[in-house]
Amino acid sequence: MVDTSERVTVRIPQDLLEKLKSIQQAKGTPTISDTIREGLERFIEMNLPPPNIRKVVVDLSRQDNLQLEEFVREGNSVSVDDAVRSAVREYIRSRLEPAPASSRARRDAESVVADGGPPP
Repeated sequence: MVDTSERVTVRIPQDLLEKLKSIQQAKGTPTISDTIREGLERFIEMNLPPPNIRKVVVDLSRQDNLQLEEFVREGNSVSVDDAVRSAVREYIRSRLEPAPASSRARRDAESVVADGGPPP
C-alpha cells in the first residue's frame, strides 16, 4: 500500500512553534511535521471518535499522572488509558451493584463524614 500525503502550509505564531519544539524534544519525535501530524491525529480522534465510542477527557494533576505512569511501568496495566478505563469501569460497577446492608450503611456513613457532616 502506497502512503500518500498532501502538503499543507500553515502559519503559526512563534510561541506556538516553540511549544511544539518542546513537545518534539520531550517525546523524541523526529521532526516538527511528525509532532504536528501526531497532534492533528489526536485532535481528530477527540472530535471524530468511532460511532461506538464516546471519548471523555479527564484533567489530572501532575502527581496523579505520575502515579498512573508508575502504575503502568510496574506492569499493573498496559497503558495509562487502560488503567483509567479499568478504574472507571470498577467504580461504576461498585456503585451499580447492590451492597450488603452493613457495607451500604458504612459507605453512607463515610459519605456523610466526607461531606463534612457529623459521623452517624
